[in-house]
Amino acid sequence: MSKIKIKVYIKSKSENYVYEGKAIKSKNQITYIDKYVLTKIKLDKIVEIYRKKDYELKIKLKEGIPLEGKLKNKYGTVDIKTLAKTIKIEENKIKIVYDLIIDEHLIDTFTYNLEYSIDR
Repeated sequence: MSKIKIKVYIKSKSENYVYEGKAIKSKNQITYIDKYVLTKIKLDKIVEIYRKKDYELKIKLKEGIPLEGKLKNKYGTVDIKTLAKTIKIEENKIKIVYDLIIDEHLIDTFTYNLEYSIDR
């Protein structure tokens, strides 16, 4: 495991969000806490993103293939679907562009960029 510095940029129709902080990188996973939200990104043949605070979001992404996910909150569980348009994993960068779909309706398109470096 390595301690890393990260910059996360998330863009949607209604929001441009930036987070800078520290994270832990293991073989194929990056874990960080973004404003009290635990976030884990597993980089494998299928990319998995998990976020948890007062809700729990689990999504899976594979370029060009719609995949099922879940959003749980105090009101119940919602089945969601993602369709990754682009997944680029480079040495110190990750870029994912994906659609979030609920009940066959496009909710939004998200661009998720994460850049990292070893924390010295």
